[in-house]
Amino acid sequence: MKDKQKLLYVINHIDWFWSHRLPLAKAAQESGYDVHIAVPHASADPELKAHNFNGHDLPQGVFAAIRKLRKIIVQEQPDIIHAITIKHAFITGLATLGLKTPRIIHTIAGLGYLFSGEGLKPRLLRLIIGPFLRLALRRKNTRLIFQNPDDMSILISRNLADPHQSHLIRGSGVDVNQFKPQQQTTTDTPIVLMPTRLVHDKGVSIFVQAARILKARSINAKFQIAGGISQNNPLAITQTEMEAMIADGAVEWLGKVSDMPHVLNAATLIAYPSHYREGIPKVLLEAAACGKPIVTTDHAGCCEAVTHGENGLLVPVKDPQALAAAIETLLHDPETCKKMGQKSRQRAENEFNVNLIVAQTLKVYAA
Repeated sequence: MKDKQKLLYVINHIDWFWSHRLPLAKAAQESGYDVHIAVPHASADPELKAHNFNGHDLPQGVFAAIRKLRKIIVQEQPDIIHAITIKHAFITGLATLGLKTPRIIHTIAGLGYLFSGEGLKPRLLRLIIGPFLRLALRRKNTRLIFQNPDDMSILISRNLADPHQSHLIRGSGVDVNQFKPQQQTTTDTPIVLMPTRLVHDKGVSIFVQAARILKARSINAKFQIAGGISQNNPLAITQTEMEAMIADGAVEWLGKVSDMPHVLNAATLIAYPSHYREGIPKVLLEAAACGKPIVTTDHAGCCEAVTHGENGLLVPVKDPQALAAAIETLLHDPETCKKMGQKSRQRAENEFNVNLIVAQTLKVYAA
């Protein structure tokens, strides 16, 4: 007889586990679960063992991952499988076909490239993958966690999700003790920061264009992008593309940043013109927790973190002129910026605190 229930996480990237899911895994462990993690390069990360997690290597390729995950499940016999991202919902759904698994949880952390991508390739993928995705998401022993209501509505309307099996848990949360307002060094030049993964659909080029517009108007501000080159994403911006984008000096690229609370707190305001289909961008929750006013898009996920006129401004997607205008408005109104920053912090504490998100997720495990 097993002393503890086994909980198997299926995750796309080890860095993403540490940045987004460590508090949940630790809380599950403290609640009595034997925590296992299937992720690429698990065996190369000694920190998993240091945290008493059981790591299982998962290949990068979809079909190889399906085969390996099935072997892991047969060997470990987990009581609960929690797959995170729609890609890993697909992989887990096929890997568990014909197997007796008590409970499967899928977190739909945004609809991503499959639903936001334009052109022939994503349309063909939707056509091919749709029936298999339906099979994975609508099984009786399955529960779905959505991070925003738009994604939930889309999958339910397309009959890919059962509303009775669906839960809304808004984002992966933010540690409000790690990300908190700090005393800013007084400077004559305000900083407009875009913290982001370097993916085209995050709106990096829109931010650069907006910076050029404001520089041409002689607006006194420094524009920065914080983020490293992304791997294994069809929409990733290459090093060459990034260097060409900022060659005119309108924007400073900070690269991958190790101390995000410091960089966020040094900024006057945060701009994030994403048109990517993500759950709720964690960078917006971190910015809110640091007490920053935010300019972002009126787009699924982003508009969950920002209420227009309350803790920031919402602009249309792919509109550098509108982004530039919103940034200029806030730069010229420090008092409004201050009030919006205070509202951001309140929302982070009351709605997006990681402890609240973890508690809601553990309830789904126990249901």
